[in-house]
Amino acid sequence: MMKSNITAGIVLYNSDIDRLCENINAVKDQVDQIIFFDNNSKNIDSIENLILSQNIKYHILKSTNNNGIAFALNEIAKYAIDQGYEWLLTLDDDSVVYPDLIAQYSKYLLKESVGQLSCLLKDRNIKSQKIENKDKWSIKEQKYAITSASLIKLSALAEAGGFNTDLFIDWVDNEICCALRRVGYKTFQVNYVGLLQEMGSIKSHKLFKKVFYTPNYNSIRYYYNARNSIFVSRLYPSEEKTKKIIVNQLKMMIQIILFESDKYSKVKAITKGIKDGLTKKEKRERYL
Repeated sequence: MMKSNITAGIVLYNSDIDRLCENINAVKDQVDQIIFFDNNSKNIDSIENLILSQNIKYHILKSTNNNGIAFALNEIAKYAIDQGYEWLLTLDDDSVVYPDLIAQYSKYLLKESVGQLSCLLKDRNIKSQKIENKDKWSIKEQKYAITSASLIKLSALAEAGGFNTDLFIDWVDNEICCALRRVGYKTFQVNYVGLLQEMGSIKSHKLFKKVFYTPNYNSIRYYYNARNSIFVSRLYPSEEKTKKIIVNQLKMMIQIILFESDKYSKVKAITKGIKDGLTKKEKRERYL
């Protein structure tokens, strides 16, 4: 598969210019074009100046509102489909992929039932992170994959109905994996460390000799995580159990109370998210 059939899409929102530059430089030689979608960034002028300074083939789509990552990804996908691309590499604006990511993915583009390919990732904030031994397997089916650095088959995405814009942020990536499976496509993980990512502001804690990590999201992010995880469990009951999701959210509340700042607003946000997730209408539209 030649890279002319592969494009990358980067969702922008008040992007850190240095990190975005690192992101662009990492991916620009691996794909035919980079499609940007800006969710009403305050620093859009600086972002555009950076993009213009790069020697790349690109297209910029813009919104006058922040409509969330799912909406942005759908707009990128629509443009990519119109341009005749077959595959879309989806990226956050702070993602930095490794040099051979597309070369690794390209080995598996013809694999039966593939709808999406993902890779192993390294988190900048976890210094002791151990990556699975590459000798154990080359590729395996995965239940979920994060959006960043995933390569999605555009025809499969269209068949699944696109990314779910009702979710705004959080669980958008998990939900599209469920939607792909519903129409017969699978998500696979390639045994290659292909992404350097920063998942929230992860901090490590030690309790009774056990080390664990808290994401330290803001209250808005905690709200959407609670609401959307419960909603997706109700939308796809064969994939997730709602009771288990609620228990996980309650555990998160305890971790916040023990280790994070702004405890009241975060716990309140999760409580509201649980309530809204349980009452949100079980419905999935076609978004693409």
